Amino acid sequence: MSSKVQVNIDSNLKRSAEDIIKAVGLTPTAVINGMYKEIVATGKIPLSFSLTPQQMAELELKEVSRKVPVREIESKEDFEDFFNED
Repeated sequence: MSSKVQVNIDSNLKRSAEDIIKAVGLTPTAVINGMYKEIVATGKIPLSFSLTPQQMAELELKEVSRKVPVREIESKEDFEDFFNED
């Protein structure tokens, strides 16, 4: 039998954590189930999944790129203006 666990979490924190969970090859459900099983087995709140330094750098780059404004270029003038800006 399954039960639902519902929590409120900051959306940026959720997105960043889920990027790491996905990079490790897991799902949020698998991480939460694993954490609950470990709590029951040890009486501690544990779990240590980690990324390589390169994976962390890639995630940091991805996070920075999300903050770059997107601008649509619809004409030759837009294109020229984009590259002539300081």
